[in-house]
Amino acid sequence: MILNKKQISLFSVPVIAISFLSSCGKTSHESANLKSNGFSKAELGLDLNSETNSAANKRKKFCTDLDNAKLNPLGQYQWHLKNTGQKAFASEAGIAGEDINVADVLKKQCLSGNGIRVAVVDSGMEVDHQSLRPNIENKEFKTKTWSINFRDNRLASNDPSPIADDEVDHGTMVAGIIGMRSNLGFGGSGVAPRVKLSAYNVISDGAQSFENFIDALGGSDASKENDIFNMSYGFSNAEQMEESHPLIASGAVAFRYGARQLRDGKGALYVKSAGNGFQKLSYDFRKCLKAIELNISCQNSNMNLLNAMPEVIVAGALNAKGTKSSYSTTGASLWVSSPGGEYGVDKEWVEDNYARFSSPINWKQYRATIGEPAIITTDFSGTRYGMSKMHDANNLEDIINIRNQFNALDTDENLDGNYTNTMNGTSSAAPVTSGSLALILEANPNLTWRDVKYILAKTSTKVDPNLQGTKVELVKGEVNSAYQVEQGWVANAAGFSYSNWYGFGRVNVGEAVKLAKNYDASLGNYREWSSQYYAAKIAVPKADPKGVDAKINIPNRDGLNIESIQIQVSAESTNLGDLGLEITSPSGTKSIIWNVGNGFAYSKKIKNMTMQSNAFYGEKSEGVWTLKVINAGFYNSSTTFNGWKIMVTGHK
Repeated sequence: MILNKKQISLFSVPVIAISFLSSCGKTSHESANLKSNGFSKAELGLDLNSETNSAANKRKKFCTDLDNAKLNPLGQYQWHLKNTGQKAFASEAGIAGEDINVADVLKKQCLSGNGIRVAVVDSGMEVDHQSLRPNIENKEFKTKTWSINFRDNRLASNDPSPIADDEVDHGTMVAGIIGMRSNLGFGGSGVAPRVKLSAYNVISDGAQSFENFIDALGGSDASKENDIFNMSYGFSNAEQMEESHPLIASGAVAFRYGARQLRDGKGALYVKSAGNGFQKLSYDFRKCLKAIELNISCQNSNMNLLNAMPEVIVAGALNAKGTKSSYSTTGASLWVSSPGGEYGVDKEWVEDNYARFSSPINWKQYRATIGEPAIITTDFSGTRYGMSKMHDANNLEDIINIRNQFNALDTDENLDGNYTNTMNGTSSAAPVTSGSLALILEANPNLTWRDVKYILAKTSTKVDPNLQGTKVELVKGEVNSAYQVEQGWVANAAGFSYSNWYGFGRVNVGEAVKLAKNYDASLGNYREWSSQYYAAKIAVPKADPKGVDAKINIPNRDGLNIESIQIQVSAESTNLGDLGLEITSPSGTKSIIWNVGNGFAYSKKIKNMTMQSNAFYGEKSEGVWTLKVINAGFYNSSTTFNGWKIMVTGHK
């Protein structure tokens, strides 16, 4: 089954409206030749093109200094790696220190992701890009070839590069965030600048099938050697997607297989973007009006199974000021957050270019965060296509889409249009996370996928610490009808702090690497437990914060140290925008797993829908679990709870 772009989305966010980037291209002859810009190989510390010198490269330290403008001209602007309060060619500055704490890991510990393979499962990747080519095992290297081109085009079967008919290339930007090669005398640095990159353009039109997703996600000879799979895509569904849907089913099969079989049984790491649906879903603002009014997420991260599986690390996005990006989807299935930025617009530059027109630009029609920094990364090479390109100075839309002088090819660092400073979205947060995992695995290659998740939960930084959540009176003027529609930070009984907005917090590479290097613990055998399904048919009272409770007891003999909690739940309503679901553990920790007012408004039914909460990580599972079902009454709906079951993964 083939989906169109409206059904499956790439999670980066253009300026004019929240929509999504798709695959793009600048013609390959525009790509600058890989060169050292006058630096010797000894000075750069690498062999640019030869795989035969890999043993020597492994022995040689590869240190990246982001402040060295001679080797890494863009490093000084890459706030997600080292935030000094720079503007990164946007209007507004970030806040110093609000980054992933990786600069010293790159410069002093000299980690680079060396030996770690990362798959970019996306729209494609320009294999000849001057800042990516040294890290791509493909045509240049005669040993092995990993990438797959699923498109029916003129390119080789192992070349996932976009073609000239495309406009931008999402995958090339994602790849640069993960593994832009540093120390070249041009460009900047990826989070892990010496990873081995491969790409699978399965998100391209005509390529989205069950078989292709399996092949891209570790189920083929061309992908099974990858350690980390980055997935900066997702769905914008406004109703339940069946778990038998080909793209859902393929992911479920691949994730379960990869976590148990790949990396010699230690398990591959699957990193996925949470979504950009905080204020918009499925190209329809109408479904999000209540969420916007309450300042809660229109899209819940649990809206499809791919975000609700224990094997997946779901990443939300942060801005350069250290709080949630304006668009970032929230929910109880988030694991961590990483920088994704905002929109990167330089308002002064735009206004100067608008000055020749009669009417000034009305900034009120755009988001308040439009002038905050986005992410600097690789763009498809040359000046004809991509985010950075030649533009029509007499076209108002062109000016606002270019956003700033960097993308307009008016800075020394980007005269050739090989880079952009306006990549954003949870599409950016996921590769920041994937690159971070590459550094963690380089520090300790023996870690299992579960070990890595533990390390992230243990070491991530608690951002926005005063977040309180949101309360609302379900009946206006009645204090007794007050209901908490979203939580702030919650401390669970195992000592972990969790937030639906941030997961366990912002990835802290320095602390994660420190723990990884000294990690010799074992989480024990991985176990899964499930209750039976308890059917019901209970009317849920309208606008009553007490709702309806359903309980399931987990016997002592079946108790586990929790690594994830899932539920399957069924309900029907004249408007599911009124439905809210909370789970409370035997230890008393509460998690809002499905927020009222979300984008399932005007949908009528969910049946055996799987949702996940990570808020109970580390707690004991034995005892009575309580599911509270709420009918908020926003839409004056009749709501019925039809049953549920609970599933636990963990260890003894």
